[in-house]
Amino acid sequence: LHAPRWNDSTLFDLHFLLGTQGRKPVGFVADLARSSTDIFVQRYLTELGPENVATMLGAAAAIEGWLGSRQQPFAVLHGDYRLDNLMFGEQPDDVVVLDWQPAAVGSPTRDLAYFLGTSLKVEERRKVENDLVQLYHRELLARGVEHYAFEQCFRDYRRDLLQATLITSIGCIHATGERSQSSDAMFLSMASRS
Repeated sequence: LHAPRWNDSTLFDLHFLLGTQGRKPVGFVADLARSSTDIFVQRYLTELGPENVATMLGAAAAIEGWLGSRQQPFAVLHGDYRLDNLMFGEQPDDVVVLDWQPAAVGSPTRDLAYFLGTSLKVEERRKVENDLVQLYHRELLARGVEHYAFEQCFRDYRRDLLQATLITSIGCIHATGERSQSSDAMFLSMASRS
């Protein structure tokens, strides 16, 4: 997903992608993250517990600086890259990605961090994340990405874990589907994992 348009400056000519319009959308997304997180925390206060509440509020407060700070590397990102948005065919490389609504130009490891940060329980992720980020990095290099050290990739991944709390709170509060026990369980799982 990321390697073909890695640091491709022509992406900024595609104004339908989030992140191509300058500072104004950063402030909008930051405001949306803060308000959505406040509502999310109030809705699930009992189930989240104080540590997760503090993490989510702290992450929401950091969104504006995070989105607006780093310029490179950049690529097309899906923005909501999780198992629910992937369809698998019969062959290993047969993967179709759905739901491109939050597609953007930004740090590629945001997709990786969101995927790992919401798919695995914290203890499980900590055991395998180094190996999985190494695999991601090797695949980038195999697809032509140059001058991107693993150490930077891992730092970018850790920093971009904010994507998980961002999309979890916004997605939950602004979802168009009807709220249900299963959707509540999914969002609570995503929040506690991230």
